[in-house]
Amino acid sequence: MKSKLIFALPLLALLAGCEEPAAQPKAKPILGERTQEIRNAEVETKTGGAKEVTPRIVAKDPILLTGNAYVTAIGQTSMNNIKHALDLYQAEHGEYPKTYDEFMTNIIKANNIALPLLPSYQKYGYDAAEHKLTILEYPDQKPMPEQVR
Repeated sequence: MKSKLIFALPLLALLAGCEEPAAQPKAKPILGERTQEIRNAEVETKTGGAKEVTPRIVAKDPILLTGNAYVTAIGQTSMNNIKHALDLYQAEHGEYPKTYDEFMTNIIKANNIALPLLPSYQKYGYDAAEHKLTILEYPDQKPMPEQVR
């Protein structure tokens, strides 16, 4: 019994000293998630620190490439779908929605459109002057490369 205790004590001391590494904050999953949050692009680019970006694949790392391709594809598809809805509205009413609020009421809410969720540092924006959906990126919210891994 004493010999078992002699072998067990060092093992217990070793296990007691082992700590789990600190858990890294996990990115919120976006696959399959939808949103109706569309911001006023004019306001966001002037005062919100956002810049308009074009969806494109920029990843070179094979691990990140798939996710980047997904985000790019859903962004471009969403922009095309909204363009189609705007063109239908224009054909019916003879004009495009004049304001951001009119766009939200007559296009998004009236048709119950929900767009695929973008990464946390990107949001959809509506440019009323150009009558188009854009993707706004907030550089200060973009994760640093070591946070991506």
